[in-house]
Order: sequence, then structure tokens, then C-alpha cells
Amino acid sequence: MNGVRVLLLMTLILSVVVHAEFILERVEVTISDIQTDGSVKVTEDIKMIITGEHSSSLYDSGYTGYYNNDLSFWSTTTELKDVKRHLSPTHVEIKDFRLKPQPRGKCNPIQDLCHGELILEYTASPSYNKSAETPAPIAGTGLFTVDEYKPRTKRYTLNPEALSFTTTDQGNIILGDRVYLIIDLPQDTVVHDINPLPRNVEMELPSKVSELSWNDMILVKFSLIFEVEESLQDEVSGFFMGLVGGIDTMIRGEYGFAVLIIAAILIGGYLYINMAKRKKEE
Repeated sequence: MNGVRVLLLMTLILSVVVHAEFILERVEVTISDIQTDGSVKVTEDIKMIITGEHSSSLYDSGYTGYYNNDLSFWSTTTELKDVKRHLSPTHVEIKDFRLKPQPRGKCNPIQDLCHGELILEYTASPSYNKSAETPAPIAGTGLFTVDEYKPRTKRYTLNPEALSFTTTDQGNIILGDRVYLIIDLPQDTVVHDINPLPRNVEMELPSKVSELSWNDMILVKFSLIFEVEESLQDEVSGFFMGLVGGIDTMIRGEYGFAVLIIAAILIGGYLYINMAKRKKEE
């Protein structure tokens, strides 16, 4: 009987060793470069511990081989649920995706383990209704919805549905003790609503902050609303850039030559009238 128990125990231990070849060490999902249409840059840094010679060989084959940029290969090989994009492709458009495996490092031959790292980089944008005369973001898409509710001020509201972390049965996001969500805010951001409070800052709303970070908590009814006020100088600069761009589009268009002729006539007429007035005054 004791022999059977020992055999079962050894089988259990061996099964754990076999399936624990890749161990999640840390995940950092960083949201940055938030644009005026709600588009963001996403960088995901996934660190893992690699145990055993077989696991090291698999990791190296992905690092140096054909599957270097194949996220599905890494997800299947490591069997780690957090080897994925943490923004949902059903709610955002993924663009310019890059997966950059890093070489194994910090190897310990005695413990037969090494450390590996996967870096994911991409842009997450709202989906656009391209059939409309003026393309506009489709409601419910994008990580942030943007509302220019008063001159020179834009209000950004987080869309938690766009995030793809582990969730509770009620849909609340679960961040484990090894999972971090970081949001780098635009310059001069004023936060007006946030729940739950991040661990990295203490604030009384409204408050100016540059970075928010959540870890090791359940994000119940996750919300974030902040405002960014554009400076008068930026608004004037943007106006003239838009004016120049509009003129350039007109010139390059079907009636560009006619526009140039009309502009030349108007400018010439204006100069002629001014010269005639000066001669009369003399």
C-alpha cells in the first residue's frame, strides 16, 4: 500500500515538473502616446522562467527561427495564459504589431533554469466608419472615447471592454500579483474620475498626474476619465497647419490650376487698387 502511495506521489511530482517548464515571472502592459482620436501605443513586457533543457531548446527555436514573430507559437509553447495581447481585437484595431523575443539570460545551471522575455508592441485604434463622408470612430471601439466638450479641452473616457485580462464572473478585471497595468497620461492631464485608485499615487480629485499603475487587485467597475487642455499656441499652430494642408489639397486637386489663377487675379487686383489709391493721394 505504501509503495502505491509513493508511486502516485512520484507520478504527481513528475507531472508538475513536466508542465511547469515555463513559469510566469512578470507582465507589464503599458499604455502610452494617447492620441486625440483615442488611439494608443501598447507595449507588453512578458517575463518568464524557463526550466529544463527541453524548454530552453523550444524557447531558442522560437527566438532564432521562423516563429520569432508568431504570437500563437509562443502562447502554445509556453502554455501561459498571459502570453497574448491584453487589448481585445473585437474592440480595437491592432496595427503595426511587433513581437520581439529576447535571448535567454540569467541562467543557473545548478537549478537548470533561465529567464526569458517577450516584448509586444502595437498600436490600438478605434474602428472607423469608412463609408461615411467624414470618417469617425465607431461607438464602443477604441480604448478611449474622446469628447471635445469645450474649446481647446478634450475629455477622455476609458472603455474597459477593450481590455483583455482575466475577469471575474461579473466581468471585473483581475490583476494578479505579477500583472501590472500602467497608463502614461499626456502632458498636463487632469484626472476627474478614477476607480479603483492605483497603488502608485495618492490623489484628491481633480488631480494632475503623469502615470497610473494598477497591480494585485480586482478592478471593480473600472473607470478613468481625464481631461487635456490644449494651449492657445498649439491651437493657433494647428489652425494654420490645417489651413496650409487645405490649400495644398486644393492645389493638387482637379481644379488646382484654376484656383491658382483666381488667387493670382485677386492678389493682383488688391495690389493694383492699393497702388491706384496711393497715386491719387500723391
